Amino acid sequence: MSYYKIVPKTGYSKMKTHHDVAYRHLTNALEHDEKPSGDKAKALSYYRAGLKELEKGVSVDTRGKDQEENAKIEKLRDKMITNIELCQARITILTKPASPTSSLPSSLTRQPLGSVKKSSSTDQSDKRPHTNSSNFKGVDPNMVQAILDDVIDSGPAVQWDDVVGLDLPKRTLEEIVILPALRPELFTGLRSPAKGLLLFGPPGNGKTMIAKAVANKSQCTFFCISASSLTSKWHGESEKLVKALFAVARDRQPSIIFIDEVDSILGRRKENEHDAMRRLKNEFLLSFDGMQSSEDDRILVMAATNRPEEIDEAALRRFVQRIYVPLPQFEARRAIITNLLRKHRHSLSNNQLNQLSKKTDNYSASDLTALARDAAFGPIRGMNAVEVSLVPTEQVRPISYEDFIQSMKTIRPSVSPDTLSTLQTWSKQYGAT
Repeated sequence: MSYYKIVPKTGYSKMKTHHDVAYRHLTNALEHDEKPSGDKAKALSYYRAGLKELEKGVSVDTRGKDQEENAKIEKLRDKMITNIELCQARITILTKPASPTSSLPSSLTRQPLGSVKKSSSTDQSDKRPHTNSSNFKGVDPNMVQAILDDVIDSGPAVQWDDVVGLDLPKRTLEEIVILPALRPELFTGLRSPAKGLLLFGPPGNGKTMIAKAVANKSQCTFFCISASSLTSKWHGESEKLVKALFAVARDRQPSIIFIDEVDSILGRRKENEHDAMRRLKNEFLLSFDGMQSSEDDRILVMAATNRPEEIDEAALRRFVQRIYVPLPQFEARRAIITNLLRKHRHSLSNNQLNQLSKKTDNYSASDLTALARDAAFGPIRGMNAVEVSLVPTEQVRPISYEDFIQSMKTIRPSVSPDTLSTLQTWSKQYGAT
């Protein structure tokens, strides 16, 4: 029976109830199954009970009333379908007399019920038994599980159209990520896409957002890591985590490893640098070069930074594509303000939007968001506490152009001219033109 063909219906709360009951059953199953001295018969009983609840849940009539509810339904349904497959696989293993203690599927251990995000393009790779894959040869299984638990991004999907402006980064990403994902047979040999991409520019202009958007559009597995994801107080564990990260990325390819604030991990090596950080950088650079992978692996290391001049030259060489993400220009600022006001009542005319877009020169995308948030409080600031508590929502006046002008007195550009000058100089020397 294929649960993927079930048409979404109505009753999200009922579906969630089955999900919660299944969660309790599978938690009990794992408690018995993970312990060497655990009762496998009880574990099997709990697995079957959990499977029964999951099957009931995905069969519930769950036609949503609006787009937001439908999105919640689909997300919950995907989790339940994933765990149906894992649960069925584990029941099959436990019912075989010769192998009752076979290793658990890594996606089901520790955190049952969809703890690991899957994208539609990686369904087949997710079904592979990770502990038996050649990709994990010589890799500590605990490190693999740590990557699966903490690194695979499970945030909301960012759509391509959500990223306003940034035409050059979009074109570059289409060339090295999206098109190869659609037609891999065309992008071989000299046309093989770059393995490294660096997005640099002033803070708050959508570098992280565009990385998530391209992962969603290309349907790649998305790993979002930072210094805290790969550092450990235990000797040697940081290198193992890096090795596990690239092993999991190979197993879940096509995949994107996104490193935010990459200068904190791959900064210039110094004589007085801590030995653990030096080993971490060396292991990362070796894995980046693909010492244990083939040329056909579809892994992109994408990084973002506000301080590209601090990146180690050996790391910079591996980021073949270096794209400058500038402050938004006039049209982009106008589009950002328009999008921010889309769900609110406002009285701004087209001419006022144009004037506001001109006045916000040197504002970053995050500065514009802060400005719009502050302006949205303008209609409320003219009321006292009693009026705010009693006034109907529809009687609150719309956001006006004057509210923005007043907010500009307190919300100022956050990027200094010196920072912009440094970034532009570095872009001319090392960036794409």
